Amino acid sequence: EQDFINKKVPQLCDTFNQFGLTDKTLEQIKSAGFWSLNIPKKYGGLDFSAQAHAKILTQLSSCNTSLAVTVMVPNSLGPAELILHYGTDEQKQDLLPKLATGEHIPCFALTSTDAGSDAGAMVDSGVICQQEYNGKNTLGIRLNWDKRYTTLAPMATLIGLAFKTYDPDGLIGNQSDLGITCALVDSTLNGVSIGRHHHPIGSNFSNGPHQGKDVFIPMSAVIGGQAMIAKGWSMLMESLSLGRGVSLPSLSLAGVELSLKTSLEYALIRKQFKQSLYRFQGVAEKLVPMAADTLTMKAMSNFHLNLLDQGLNPSVSSAILKYHHTELLRTNINHAMDIHGGKTVMLGRRNYLSDIYQVVPIAITVEGANILTRSMIIFGQGLMRCHPFLKEELESLEKKDTVLFNRLLGHHLAHIIGVKIKSFVFAISGGRLAKIPKGVKGFEKNNYQQLATLSASFAFLVEIVLMKFGPKIKFQESVNGLFSDLLIKMYSISVLLKYRQVLDNDFNDLIRWSVQRQVHESQVLLSDICGQLNFSLVFRWIVLPRGVNQPLPSVKLQNKVVNQLINNPNLKDTLTSDVLYAKDSTLDILDQAYTLAVEAEKVYKRVGYVDSYEAIDALLDKQQISIDEHQLLSRLTELRRKILAVDDYEH
Repeated sequence: EQDFINKKVPQLCDTFNQFGLTDKTLEQIKSAGFWSLNIPKKYGGLDFSAQAHAKILTQLSSCNTSLAVTVMVPNSLGPAELILHYGTDEQKQDLLPKLATGEHIPCFALTSTDAGSDAGAMVDSGVICQQEYNGKNTLGIRLNWDKRYTTLAPMATLIGLAFKTYDPDGLIGNQSDLGITCALVDSTLNGVSIGRHHHPIGSNFSNGPHQGKDVFIPMSAVIGGQAMIAKGWSMLMESLSLGRGVSLPSLSLAGVELSLKTSLEYALIRKQFKQSLYRFQGVAEKLVPMAADTLTMKAMSNFHLNLLDQGLNPSVSSAILKYHHTELLRTNINHAMDIHGGKTVMLGRRNYLSDIYQVVPIAITVEGANILTRSMIIFGQGLMRCHPFLKEELESLEKKDTVLFNRLLGHHLAHIIGVKIKSFVFAISGGRLAKIPKGVKGFEKNNYQQLATLSASFAFLVEIVLMKFGPKIKFQESVNGLFSDLLIKMYSISVLLKYRQVLDNDFNDLIRWSVQRQVHESQVLLSDICGQLNFSLVFRWIVLPRGVNQPLPSVKLQNKVVNQLINNPNLKDTLTSDVLYAKDSTLDILDQAYTLAVEAEKVYKRVGYVDSYEAIDALLDKQQISIDEHQLLSRLTELRRKILAVDDYEH
């Protein structure tokens, strides 16, 4: 895996930088196995871990998002993933080797004009019928569809298709309206219309609409065969983890790492009023949150990928990652654009942020639109899956098992009393009575205590809203959104504290800043939830007896952290380790200039800032700088001017 990352990924980026997303690049994608990251070796795939998969996508995304998406989609939710988990042995033996080598180019079609987030509203249909196929009367499905937004569709040879299935003649049972099914459709079949393109905003990856008119497929084309008819929706929900938890978070992490790296380097190199930009508190107010967000994203991704590599399928964690990472991409690329000013407003090869900036709406929208994810999925699914009693209580009611239900209800009531007491005691004591890991000291000990306090308050408020709304809680989208925000904050603190174990002490101040912000924002959310639900002062007093008592991080800590980020290469390099760039590219020049600028700061402190060759020569003539220092300042001035330059055109 590491050899592939060290060699194949940079080679593909170099090819893309030379030729763009052309046939030559696509052939390299196929031959190197980039479309087979998840396919087992026995079918000709690479069978990489989730960690390696994510690393590859993150590095490719830092090179170019269209290149990354082209690699990403066949390895995400699509024919290969679905065949691997649900396909028949024949489908696996026949199709997986062809998908691994790129002989088949796959796409997966779910979205249509009538069905976006509400896939159940799709009108694409498959009617079970008997029809002549390869000279024989064959049981199969007659398909009619009109799909859009399908990535790789214009070049696809194998379409993974989701459609509603009907059996009006009762050929396979007594039910007519069967539900959603997933099948594999050869794009060359009669009735398939494919090849037209959409133009996703600011990107050039292949994406387009396609239609099918009375396209017949045999039952053997259904993923998993006839036994899997009408099980398409559960298949899709179970398989979404790769897209939500790996693909889009990897792209987002790349964008945030790129934003942070370039902003830190530019903020040192770029001078205004003879001061580097990072010395202005307004700029530091952007840089420090960017670093904290990057660290949190890396921690969250690392934790989630470890779960995937253990064979787990954490759907709630996947939804959190998709929402959290893409939203932070949106926030951080905007911070980076603010810091760079006009430099990144002008399009051209010198603009290293425009690619990731323009792809943000795509990341926000696909694999579950963020509005839907926040207001309906994260807390809604999390409540059902993570509550210690709720799921079993509902199941016992469905089974009419009153004995089991009464026993669970008793435990549930005891749980409510327990979290009520915990919430108040922890909140009033600052979490001092909470159980925390042994050996934890200093600010980390306080962080664990704060997390325990937030968790108890969260658990108590969950019980209150359950009693207030009951089954109608799923329709309280604004309340769900606030609980989702709070859950994400607590999850962020948890993974940060875990990730702290593999970091050195250089990161202590950044972690302290990040957790302080997360705790403050969590307390504000607790207050907002109480306010939105018109809770009495009693409930507010239980969860926030001391009010919002965690202030935002101080300006003093902010200034300390920003100086560490600029002057400690270990911090910057660790946080932005996945950014790839070509030799002599603008990013390479920026990196060279940054290295020289760190060294030149010592000279500037002694002689003052100079920004012209004449002034540098004058300092040498006056023997105020050495020959080596003259070369340093001259080279830095040359590189700085290259960095500050923007592209211009005749027309």
